[in-house]
Amino acid sequence: MESTANEDHEEEEHQMRTLPPAVATAVHVATLARKAGRPIPPKVYAVLEAAADPWPAEWLLAPLPGDPIRVVELFAGPGGWSEGIAAVLGVKVDAVGVDISPDACATARAAGHRRICADITTLDPEHIALRHTVAVIISPPCPSFSIGGKLSGLEVRNIEILCDAICHVSEAAGFLPTDRIFDFHDEDDYDADGDCACAFGEGCRSPYAPRSGATWDDVREAAAGVSDPRIALMLEVVIWPLALQAAGAPIRWMAMEQSSNLPEDILEDLGVEFSCADWFYTSSEVLEAADYGLPSRRKRVYMIAARHYAPTVTRRIRPLPATAMAQALGWEPGERVNTRGNRPVDPKTGRAKGGNSFSADGPSWCLTGKSRTWKRESDGLRLTASEAGLLVGFRRSYPWQGSRTSAFQQAADVVSPVMAAIVLSGVMGAYGEALVRDYLAQLYDMDDMLTRDDYELVT
Repeated sequence: MESTANEDHEEEEHQMRTLPPAVATAVHVATLARKAGRPIPPKVYAVLEAAADPWPAEWLLAPLPGDPIRVVELFAGPGGWSEGIAAVLGVKVDAVGVDISPDACATARAAGHRRICADITTLDPEHIALRHTVAVIISPPCPSFSIGGKLSGLEVRNIEILCDAICHVSEAAGFLPTDRIFDFHDEDDYDADGDCACAFGEGCRSPYAPRSGATWDDVREAAAGVSDPRIALMLEVVIWPLALQAAGAPIRWMAMEQSSNLPEDILEDLGVEFSCADWFYTSSEVLEAADYGLPSRRKRVYMIAARHYAPTVTRRIRPLPATAMAQALGWEPGERVNTRGNRPVDPKTGRAKGGNSFSADGPSWCLTGKSRTWKRESDGLRLTASEAGLLVGFRRSYPWQGSRTSAFQQAADVVSPVMAAIVLSGVMGAYGEALVRDYLAQLYDMDDMLTRDDYELVT
C-alpha cells in the first residue's frame, strides 16, 4: 500500500537520529557482509558495538527478509514474557530485556534470554540501535497498586500527579493534535498566491504541533512528586512506544501487565496518549490466571495497543479447565498447605487462626515473596523454588538464580508464560488456545486438557 503524502511527512518529521559518519560506514560494510553471508570484520563490529551499547551491535543493521521482529522487554524480570513467546507460542523473535535485578537477569540469561541489567529510566528510548524495533513489552512493578503492597498508587494525589505527567508524553513526542496547521516551510517557500512548490502540496502540512522540546527526563520529572517512585514507572508504558514512533522506528504494538488494582483513570489516560499518536487500537482487560489452567491464582490487568490494526487479545482463548496445586506438583489429594507456621487454633473451627492454610485440591493462593515459608502440612516439606515456578507456569527445570528468598520473589513478580502467550497470541498471529492447552498438558501431565469433550478451537 502506498503511503499518503501526510504519512510520508510524518516519517520525515519523526526520523531516527542521524548515524555518525563512522557508524554509517560501519553499518554499510556490515550490511554488505551479512548479505553476502560473510562475518562482519572485527574492526567494523567494534565500531557497531560501541555505538549500539548497551544494545546488540547487530541492531544497528536493518533486518533482512525473513529475520524475526525486534522486541524490547522492559521490567523484563526472569523471563515470563520471553518464555510465553518462545516456549508456549513457539514464535521466534529477536528480543532484548531490561531489568534492574541482577538475580532476575541471571535467571533469564541462564534460560537463554538476553538481558541488560540497568535502570530503565537511565536508557534512551530513541537510541540509534532501536531504529528497527517493532514491539515493546512493559511490566512495571506493581507493589504500589497491589493489595500486597501499601496501595500508595491508589491515593488520589498520586493518581493526579501520574496522570498529569502521562498527559505530557504525546506533546514531548510531537503527537499533540492541534486545530492549527503547522507548516514545514518558511514564508519564502510560498509564491504570491500562497501556494507551495513542494511536491506534496497540502500534504506537506502536519496535523501535530511541533515537539514541545521537553526531554524524557523532563517528563519523568513531572511525576517526581509521587510518594513512591515506583508509581512513576507507569510513565514508561507510554514513553517508550511513543518515543520509538517519534524517532522513526517501525513500532507496531505494545503490551503491558500491571496489578488488577491499577486505577481506571491511569488506564484511560494511557489510552488517550496512544490515540493522540494515532494508534488504531487500545484495549485492557483483567485476567485471572487460575481461569486459564494455571494452578495458582494471580489477577492482573493487561493492555494491548497497536498502531495499524486491532489484534484479538483473549477472544480466541476461552477459560480453560482448572488445575489443582496438588495435581500440578504430583501430590496426593487431600493435602493442605501451611503458609504462616504454627499459629493459635480457633476452637470453633479446629483450624489455625489468621488464615494460614489452604487446600491443595484447588489452585493455590497467589504467590508472594513470602511463599518461601509454605510447607505441606502432612510432612512439613517446604515448597521449592522449582515448584513455585511450576505453579506460575514455568517448566520444573527453569534455572532460578540467586538465594531462596530472591528466587521466590522472582516467581511471585513474574508474568506467567501462559498468560503472556494468551495476551500476545493475537499480535503474534498464533493459535493461542491450542498452543496453551498443549503447553499446560505437557507441563502438568494432564492428557484431559487436550481430550476434554468441550474442547473446540475458537477461530
